[in-house]
Amino acid sequence: MSSPYGGPQDQRLGPPPGVLPPPQASPWQQQGQYAGPPQGQFPPQGQYQQFQQQPGQWAQPYYGPPGGQFNGFQPPPRRNNTVKLLVFGFVMLVFVGVSLAVIGALLGRGGDSAAGPGLGGPSIVPTPTTNPQQGSAEDFLLNAKIYRTGPLPEQDCKAEKLGDGSLAAQKVYYEKLFACLNEAWRPIFKEIGEEKPDPGLVVFDKPVVTPCGSFAPLSGRVLAFYCYGNNVMYTDVQQMNKAFGPQQDLAYLMTIAHEYGHHVQGISRTFYARMAYLQEHPEKKLDSSRRNELQASCYAGVFSKAVEKSYPLTARMDEFKEQSSNSFGESPKTPEDERTHGLATSQGFWIQNGFNVGSNKACNTFAAPADLVK
Repeated sequence: MSSPYGGPQDQRLGPPPGVLPPPQASPWQQQGQYAGPPQGQFPPQGQYQQFQQQPGQWAQPYYGPPGGQFNGFQPPPRRNNTVKLLVFGFVMLVFVGVSLAVIGALLGRGGDSAAGPGLGGPSIVPTPTTNPQQGSAEDFLLNAKIYRTGPLPEQDCKAEKLGDGSLAAQKVYYEKLFACLNEAWRPIFKEIGEEKPDPGLVVFDKPVVTPCGSFAPLSGRVLAFYCYGNNVMYTDVQQMNKAFGPQQDLAYLMTIAHEYGHHVQGISRTFYARMAYLQEHPEKKLDSSRRNELQASCYAGVFSKAVEKSYPLTARMDEFKEQSSNSFGESPKTPEDERTHGLATSQGFWIQNGFNVGSNKACNTFAAPADLVK
């Protein structure tokens, strides 16, 4: 599919790597530099200013629980299991190319028949309420072809054990889930005419240098991130252990699936359309950032539906709901001018909406009302 919204991925140096040790060099263009869509597109006459960002701006990090500190979470009792107190850290690193997901809307009751067993909650399909100029960046964001694709194919994807949470153990877990993500999303990419190489994945416990900047373990609240500069996801072993420990596997599932959601945004070109849109509407920066992050989380929910039976999630819907709404995002106490990823409740809303609807039409956050993207 041809698209007016190009980006760094079009200047490919070769297929992205698979699961590798952290890179020690930055093979891409100048860090944090974005040139905008090709000449002749928006704004008129191709007059683009260059976006100069600080290192790391083109990485999309995922944050842990709001408030920046550890908090406790008591999951519902599992069948055939005693209840254990699950302690969460405060951050989920989103893979390089940073698009944070923050859950911020109160969950409503959904009546959609696609809802999983035991999981009530949102089940909406956002519909654009404006009629932007045809072919504009806003038009692309609201009516991208990705929203018209069907459900991801069901995956046979039994979760690997996280063991002691070490680098080796987390690699085994992520490798299995990463393979399932690739298998699930490839048919969707083919459907929209974008057959690209699979993204890369780096699991690190030491500082890494990436095209999106340098990152050290336990940096702030970042759990993982996606870098659009080289189409690679990065996840922080130490931060995941600090935030969740090796017992909270659903947090690991949501983290990597969210980061993969940023890859989906790159392949579908909505990320680049958003950058073009912001050049004309810089006042929408925070609102657009939240919609971008919440969309990635919604895609994580759609993927979770594809592995519901095999992972399995069937008997863990209450835990899934609580985990999604309490583990990522920003606190109501966060100043509004700093809410780049959305409230924790908003994160939960969109993860669950993606799961309940079960297809990408659930994830048009750019058409959602403002009260659902706080």
